[in-house]
Amino acid sequence: MNRLSRVLCGGVALLLGSLNAQAGGFQQANQSAAATGVANAFAASASDASALAYNPSGIAWLPGVNVTLGFDVEYRNSSVKLPAGIAPNTGTEPNSGYFFSSWSPLDSDWSGGVGFAPLYYINNDWSTGFGATAGIAKVTVDHAMADVVYAINSSLSVGVGSDWYITRATLTQGGNTFRGNDFGGVGGHASVMWRPAYAWSMGALLRSGARIDFSGKASDSMSFKLPDQFTVGIAHDFADVWRLETDISWTRWSALKDMHVKTAGVVTQSNAMNLRDTFTIMAGLTWTWRPNIQLRAGYAYDQGANKAAGFSPVIADQDGHKVSVGAGGDVYNMHVDLAYQYSFFSKKTATGAYAGTYRDRRQSVLLSVSKRFE
Repeated sequence: MNRLSRVLCGGVALLLGSLNAQAGGFQQANQSAAATGVANAFAASASDASALAYNPSGIAWLPGVNVTLGFDVEYRNSSVKLPAGIAPNTGTEPNSGYFFSSWSPLDSDWSGGVGFAPLYYINNDWSTGFGATAGIAKVTVDHAMADVVYAINSSLSVGVGSDWYITRATLTQGGNTFRGNDFGGVGGHASVMWRPAYAWSMGALLRSGARIDFSGKASDSMSFKLPDQFTVGIAHDFADVWRLETDISWTRWSALKDMHVKTAGVVTQSNAMNLRDTFTIMAGLTWTWRPNIQLRAGYAYDQGANKAAGFSPVIADQDGHKVSVGAGGDVYNMHVDLAYQYSFFSKKTATGAYAGTYRDRRQSVLLSVSKRFE
């Protein structure tokens, strides 16, 4: 335990010593260290309060009050290869925190929970390679959620919840700059967790998107649609110390048609999207080394939403391979999880106004602290 404490404290120091990262970003799949350690194959596990992000029905089997909070540090290095040379994406990528809390009374079949975490962000600046016409895009979507879960019996639970999206945007193109905030993006979701037999569990989450409407200064405006998403997972325990889970997630990115900025109804910043719906396939393995100490590893293949034709520099999203490792254990009457993920994105050769070969790499370090109050 002393060795584990030193490792986790070293992870805390690494997180606190980090300042910023270089550029890129889209959906933020990493919502907790426990889940990131298994490449976010967590819909059928959901072993702490961060279940609210992956499968809220999982809180039915978390007795008492459970609280999980943490921090995510993202490092990203993206660029585009042009005939004149390599042009970097110089936007800075912010670090972020998250919080989840659930309550499952021992004498009731009902549970509830609330949570908050960043869910989407874009921070791209391609002006080095394409000049002012490419623009600078900064969009952050924070996600607040509230859930009610009902345990039908000892092996099946269902839940429904609401989603509230808080969005901030700054878009610059040519000599035009748009700034706006939206606090009215509202959606919903439904979930299920089923344990059909000993050592088996299955989970699913369906989340609707929301419409985001901005009003900037004077008569500036912008609107776009967040995607719907469906995730299903299945997990199996082996010899009571190994747990293998595989998940698949579908995201309807084609709903995001454009991010045009309009002034008095006339387009002043043109940001047309040519996005495809995507699948993400995840697999994670957890080894319970000792009681209350877990070691984790995972892999995910994540399809990029951008198509090569009509590639938009606002959203530079490519096919990616993600490899994760993590560890967790009880320290000072709390459970602490630490995870590291490396993402390698396949090069994409785009055509059209922003033609070039795009390259992207990403590293993520997450720390979570969980506490149960019986």
